[in-house]
Amino acid sequence: MSDHDRRQFLRLALAGTGLTLAGTATGQRGRATHRDERPSGRRAADGLVTVTGDDDFDATVDRISSAIEDNENLTLVATVDHAANAASAGLELPPTTLLVFGNPQLGTPLMQSARSVAIDLPQKLLVTAVEGTVTVTYNDPAWLAQRHGIYDRAGTLETIGSALAGLASGE
Repeated sequence: MSDHDRRQFLRLALAGTGLTLAGTATGQRGRATHRDERPSGRRAADGLVTVTGDDDFDATVDRISSAIEDNENLTLVATVDHAANAASAGLELPPTTLLVFGNPQLGTPLMQSARSVAIDLPQKLLVTAVEGTVTVTYNDPAWLAQRHGIYDRAGTLETIGSALAGLASGE
């Protein structure tokens, strides 16, 4: 696939996400960047999307865990309470929980396109709280596609992006 074709694919994959493809016309590989700061609190930086929540930390973790467990297409693989782990070592960490989950029907085709994406799968949502502000952060699927050279799964990436955004925001 030519650089032009790759850039065109990434533009299409990013359409509607608030992200654009940056780079030069000289064929330099682009990177996902955010067009604007959206009112919902979402932003993308270095491939991460962060959503600021309205609920408290525990309610956010419970809401996301329940949504994953109630979805027959998703499997909650692990919940990692980093703050509790830190406390067990005599260290302090603000509330920080990682939810690891997946859907083999969506993840497998990505790995069929580029096995290296397995390092970033299953999907993850990181819930944190600092001074009462709760955020949910996840890897932007378009960024993962670019990182791993996946140019043939636009529909799958869009589905994953929509699911992550919905879980993160509660919509």
